[in-house]
Amino acid sequence: MIENKKIDKKEAILDAALTLITKFGLHAVSMKMIATEAKVAAGTIYVHFKNKEEMLASLNNILTQKINDIVENNFNEALTFKENFKTLWSIILDVYITDQRIPDFVTQYSFSANNAESDTIQLLAPIYKLLERAQHEGIVKEIPIPALLALAHGPITSLIRMVRRTNLEIEDIDIETYAEACWDGIKK
Repeated sequence: MIENKKIDKKEAILDAALTLITKFGLHAVSMKMIATEAKVAAGTIYVHFKNKEEMLASLNNILTQKINDIVENNFNEALTFKENFKTLWSIILDVYITDQRIPDFVTQYSFSANNAESDTIQLLAPIYKLLERAQHEGIVKEIPIPALLALAHGPITSLIRMVRRTNLEIEDIDIETYAEACWDGIKK
């Protein structure tokens, strides 16, 4: 029972951090703000995390693993790379629509001083391997893998922002057309 309370508090802390970082930005959020949002004592955060950097890295790992799981569980060797790309792209878009905080955090953390490029490569290893294989097979452009990821992932996060900040509705997005356009951006 006590262990579940610890897990619940840790999840509440991470959820609060995700909410606040999306709202105010990575560097504007303090541990005190997170504790208040999570409805825990400020010291409780330090039971679970050594410092803010460790907490942010943990949150990033959880969200990155979610994306990795999508790739690993939905990549179908019987389909073409293009078919897999469009399927995965659509699923990730759906995850981001469901929780619009995720793409904001991932983007902010990816480009922050807290995150080293080697960490991103390690965390996104399944995606890097698939893109490297596609390059080797002559399917996608011979540009650095991070650039391929930017071409594929950037439009997803932009769509989510457009939905949130304009009168564009999710229902108005022709996911097939957007996925095809992103494919056109990376295909050889």
